[in-house]
Amino acid sequence: MGEKLAPRLEDYLETIYLLEKENKVARVKEIAKARNVKMPTVTEVLKRLSEKGFIKYEPYGYVITTEKGKSYAEELYRKHKVLIKFFETVLGLSPEKAEKEGCLIEHHLSEETVKRIEKLMEMLEKKNIKPFEEKND
Repeated sequence: MGEKLAPRLEDYLETIYLLEKENKVARVKEIAKARNVKMPTVTEVLKRLSEKGFIKYEPYGYVITTEKGKSYAEELYRKHKVLIKFFETVLGLSPEKAEKEGCLIEHHLSEETVKRIEKLMEMLEKKNIKPFEEKND
């Protein structure tokens, strides 16, 4: 991934990426709503992401990821999805709990660890093993 962002900045970048996927662009108001924060807070974070080259942002305009930002966000989102799937299918957590836990640790796991989690899930799937599946005796 290159330069490592702080978890808070990663969360915002991921939010912008997801809004872009949905609407082609992101707006400060949409980001604030998605993150459940006030617009001045979003503006402060956008300035930092812009200075680091992850987004293009004009006050009162659209927010879009740069190639650097999009690449970073895609990798982060991939980690996020792998962790949620792992927590749901392997650990048997509820979707809500899996989402929350995935969000908390996605920022701290190395790519190597995420790849090993993926391999573990593939092996379990291949052998049709569902560790925490409900059993009706």
